[in-house]
Amino acid sequence: MANVLKLDIYHLALAQVADVSRIDTRFGDIQNQLRRASISVASNICEGAGRGSDTEFARFLGIARGSNTEIAGQLQICAALGSDTAQIYGANQRLGRMLTGLIRRLRSGG
Repeated sequence: MANVLKLDIYHLALAQVADVSRIDTRFGDIQNQLRRASISVASNICEGAGRGSDTEFARFLGIARGSNTEIAGQLQICAALGSDTAQIYGANQRLGRMLTGLIRRLRSGG
């Protein structure tokens, strides 16, 4: 079990929520979905950290990673529509790598 406030991935997830809310897109549906998915990432990190076991934490981090991958696809759509998402996409990819690393560490017992 982890104190979520001490986790860099949690702070990156919070920053992602703020970043995606500022994306300039002409399609509100994409922006709304980005917000929901980014909130899901942060929420699943919190919920998993509070579950009390590494196995459960890893499971919720897997859900967070899925939502983070969804965000990556949506950012690519926004870019195709003319929004500058390169910086947010880079941070999203970093967060994804960190989630994967933490999941592996938890599952290996480390």
